[in-house]
Amino acid sequence: MSADDARRWDARYTGQPVTEPSPPDVLAEADLTELVAGPGRALDIACGAGAQAVWLAQRGYEVVAIDASEVAVDLTRSAARGADVVELVDSFALDLDTGLPDHLGDFDVIICQRFRSIDLYDPIATHLRPAGIAVVTVLSETGASSPGPFHAPSGELLAAFVRRDTELLHHAEVDGQESIVVRRR
Repeated sequence: MSADDARRWDARYTGQPVTEPSPPDVLAEADLTELVAGPGRALDIACGAGAQAVWLAQRGYEVVAIDASEVAVDLTRSAARGADVVELVDSFALDLDTGLPDHLGDFDVIICQRFRSIDLYDPIATHLRPAGIAVVTVLSETGASSPGPFHAPSGELLAAFVRRDTELLHHAEVDGQESIVVRRR
């Protein structure tokens, strides 16, 4: 991510209130929150203001929360303090265009909400521990009124995550979003 991208995301998060913890939309909508019951180790990619990172920490996960925006990372830290889970959330800024560093290790849960990078799909699957759950949502051309350059072509997540080493638990593609929930075999 370029310095301009980081500044753009910093500007988007500047002045935002501290967020309330919440599960990824697809887990709540499909009544699948029990899939991430904790405890364990979790990764929140493009964590934004930290709603999912803090929700995971409240469920007993040790969470690594990463975002390109320093402002978003600060909001995540504030949300963790407010929920009294600061010791469970390690948040830091990371240029996601460079991929996921190997030193992060493996996770029981990986969440990536509305950040699309096809270069991250394989690392998401490979950084899952056996029986680990990945929850990924991207903007999609399917059902979008005016899809833009950040919208995935129809079926992109199915093509990326339905593999020999994963089990499909849920898929939805509607109203300009595609979501998938998979388990590592």
